[in-house]
Parts: sequence; C-alpha cells; structure tokens
Amino acid sequence: MDTEKTILENDRLLIEVNRSGSELARIYDKKKNREVLWDAKPEIWSRHAPILFPFVGKCFEGQYCYEGTTYSMTPHGFARDSQFDLSFANGTEVWYQLTDSTDTYQNYPFHFKLEAGHRLNDNQITVSWRVTNTDSKELLFMLGGHPAFNVPAGNTLYDFTFEFAGQDSLKQELHYEAPDGNGYADASKEGTLHLSDGRVPLTKGFFDEVLTYIFDGAQVARASLLLPGGEPYVTLHTAGIPYMGVWTTEATHPFVCLEPWFGRCSDKGFTGELRDRTGIVRLGVGEGFEAHYVIEIH
Repeated sequence: MDTEKTILENDRLLIEVNRSGSELARIYDKKKNREVLWDAKPEIWSRHAPILFPFVGKCFEGQYCYEGTTYSMTPHGFARDSQFDLSFANGTEVWYQLTDSTDTYQNYPFHFKLEAGHRLNDNQITVSWRVTNTDSKELLFMLGGHPAFNVPAGNTLYDFTFEFAGQDSLKQELHYEAPDGNGYADASKEGTLHLSDGRVPLTKGFFDEVLTYIFDGAQVARASLLLPGGEPYVTLHTAGIPYMGVWTTEATHPFVCLEPWFGRCSDKGFTGELRDRTGIVRLGVGEGFEAHYVIEIH
C-alpha cells in the first residue's frame, strides 16, 4: 500500500484519499469516464476537498481570543496542512487520524483527536468525522468539508444549475470581502436566494456580490449540481449539518465547491471570546462528536 495515499475502487468509482490532510484527492467516474473532483492545479487552487478544523473560514484579522489570550490562526485551521496517521483501511473504507502536538498547542490550546473516514459504496462516498476531547477542559472547535467539483469537459461553469431539494428560497448570511482579501460574515448584508422548483442557475455575476453563499439553520439537507437539461451530476446529502457554503471564483475557477460545515467564518469585527463565536461546537471532557455527509455521483 502507498503510505501517502489510499485508493478505494469498485465497479462504479475510483477514489484516492491522501495521508496529508486526510483529503479526498480524486473521484474518477468509470461510467462517464470523467474526473469529478478538482485536480488541485496550484496556479488556480491547490486543494481538492480539504478538511476544515479546528476552524471554518477566517478569524477576524487572523486572530481569536480564548480565556483572555489572543492566538493566531490560518483560514480554515491547520488540519488541511497536517500529516495524518493511517488507522484503518480495507477495500471499501479508510480512516486517518490527527492528534494535538506541541506545534498545534501553540496556536490552539487544546488536546484532541480528529478522525476522518471515507467509505465507498456503489456511486456514493460517505465522508465521516469523529472528534474526541482528550483534554481536561471543554473543547471548542469547528469542523467542515470543502469538496470542489470539476466542470465536465465540454461544459462551462455557467452550464451548472444548483438544486436545493424541497426549498423555495434560502436565507443567506452574506460573505463580506474586505479590501485585504479577508472574508467575514456581515449581518447587515443578509439576504435571500430565491429558487424556482428548488433550482437557481449559475449565471454570470452569481458570485459578484456574494463571495461565498452561507446558508445556516440546517436549511440544506440535499444540494445538487445539475448539467444542461437538468441532468444530475453531483449531490451532497447533508441532513443535520447546520451550515452549507457555496463558493467559486468565476474569473478563474473551473469548479464549484459545496461545503457542509459545523461553524462558519467570523462575524465582521468579532473580537470576543472563542466560546461566543457563532457556530462554535462545545465538547465536554472525554466526550466525542460524530458526523458525516455523503457525496453521490450520478
């Protein structure tokens, strides 16, 4: 077995999961003979489907406060740039894990264990997370996924239609882009995404006013990308996950990200205690947290 990645394969799909970041790095659709997951071209966006931990999004001005002390934190946290350890693998499932270290403790003063699993079943990939509080105090964290789905050959970004099953409209917390490139949630710009039969096309300018669409309150249980004629391409099943982000950059990115989150970026101007940040997950001593979402390839 390649120690740096694990390959899972069946008659329908082939997927690769990297040890680095425990990141899903490839989804090859055998039936359609196409790569579904973005290939991480470094000149455009050098990631495929990073795990976001212990933060989702950016802290205001790259800092957060915990018990009166200020810490620095990179966007989306450090897990996506960390080396995980393989803990389990067979022909259909793989798990990697990450524990705290001296390095992580300098900027995130908690002891923890993060486990990330990927299971292949027919045309579906189940992405699972487990977090265990190994500290002697309450663990505060956020956790999320960030899969990027290719625009298929012969199509453009504007051939995509979003489908949010069972919804007529979605309340959105608009993502604010500061002049320095930092993005925060701006409550003064909250809005509504109107849908027709649960759908809205990705037209030119869709992301001009909104850097990232953020839907809270577990509004989205199922989100799909449709191709011309309503042909389904990819669906994320995210029931029970409180936030969904939708992101791309139209000028350069030949992919769209559908992102299930526990937590979100900082509010614009938020400098309060970490425990008071919107979307934070609180885990008692010795307690565990489990969640999953499903990627379905049509």
